[in-house]
Amino acid sequence: MRALILAAAFSLATATVALADESVAGHWKADVGDNVTMDMNITPTGKWDSQTHQGNQTVRRMTGTYTQKQPSGDKPGELVFKPTRASGGNRRAAVERDSYTIGNDGQELRLTSGGDTMVFQKQGQ
Repeated sequence: MRALILAAAFSLATATVALADESVAGHWKADVGDNVTMDMNITPTGKWDSQTHQGNQTVRRMTGTYTQKQPSGDKPGELVFKPTRASGGNRRAAVERDSYTIGNDGQELRLTSGGDTMVFQKQGQ
């Protein structure tokens, strides 16, 4: 019975990792305008965190998990960000569905939600 429980736990852990991959992993930064930037760290294991800065001040922090649907053909993929913790800002953190494309040899991530697109540049390696 113990072996069965361990096998089920391993299977669940493996399935979680399969929901994300290296293509979107990394440290990304977007310049939103009006002296506002967003830094986002995305792991290949399905976790993310972000900080929004206005000038030198952090105005919002969020952490959570995400799932990823790979692009197929000429269609963009989909990332679903599920916040687990948020601070700052005047809006409650909500699940966000973004279509995404990766360009510029993996150095640019475009996230589009509700007709708005944010362009992130990969930081460091």
